[in-house]
Amino acid sequence: MKKTLYGTLAFMVVLTTSQAANYLTVDFGVGYTAGNLAGLAANAAGQNDWKQSGSSATTPIQINSSGQAVIGATGQDIYKAFTTPFTKTDGNSIYFKSRVAITGATTAGDYLLHLGSSAGGTEFLGRISAKLTATGASTFQLGIQSLSGAGSAFTYGTTNLDLNTFYDVVMKWDFVAGALNDTFSVYVNPSSNVLANLTPYVSAGWLTSVAEPAALATVNLRQGSNTTALVSSLSVGDSLTDVGVIPEPSSSVLMVLGAVGLIGLRAFGRKQS
Repeated sequence: MKKTLYGTLAFMVVLTTSQAANYLTVDFGVGYTAGNLAGLAANAAGQNDWKQSGSSATTPIQINSSGQAVIGATGQDIYKAFTTPFTKTDGNSIYFKSRVAITGATTAGDYLLHLGSSAGGTEFLGRISAKLTATGASTFQLGIQSLSGAGSAFTYGTTNLDLNTFYDVVMKWDFVAGALNDTFSVYVNPSSNVLANLTPYVSAGWLTSVAEPAALATVNLRQGSNTTALVSSLSVGDSLTDVGVIPEPSSSVLMVLGAVGLIGLRAFGRKQS
């Protein structure tokens, strides 16, 4: 009987901790110093293996004294490879979370964050953009674009957000069977890891004639021509929990009960011996 209980409780703990994965987590306030974030040549390594995309080292992306990556209006673009490999599977999803404050934008909009299919590659996927709601306004809207190419477009949300305010922005990319079928949803400040409890800020389909990639490999920071921002953290994973959204009580309680049960059984066994 005791062996059965041990096995059951151990299974509960393993089940709650092994069903998903994190592919990359970055906190610019930990393990980074003020100065250039990436190297100043194509694929040259900088802090914590951030690398430059392409050949332009104009206005390098910086880490400021507050532990934030500073994205300017134009210049160097950079990437960091996932720490764990990722291959797409139809029916699954990937989540990309960023804690970001938009500090400047235009009504034309521009993207500043995206994923990549290969280190140093030029497929800029799941592009997160920001545009000013009106000339001179202090508010903006977020948008999502699958990939550039024929038929591509940004789809913007309609809820106004405040400039110079940090938001947790989560992009969910759903992998749908067949070509040109994948979908995207963006959530702002999600308070639950249960999707049914959340309403997307904006959703979009695969609005391009270029087919979806087979794998994803990097997170990217882009300095375009119309958007500036501060980024304090980034995370990529299989679920909302994996990218840092607070777990639901049911999951947490199950883990705690399993651990407490194992400790109690060990103590009971020592008393019986």
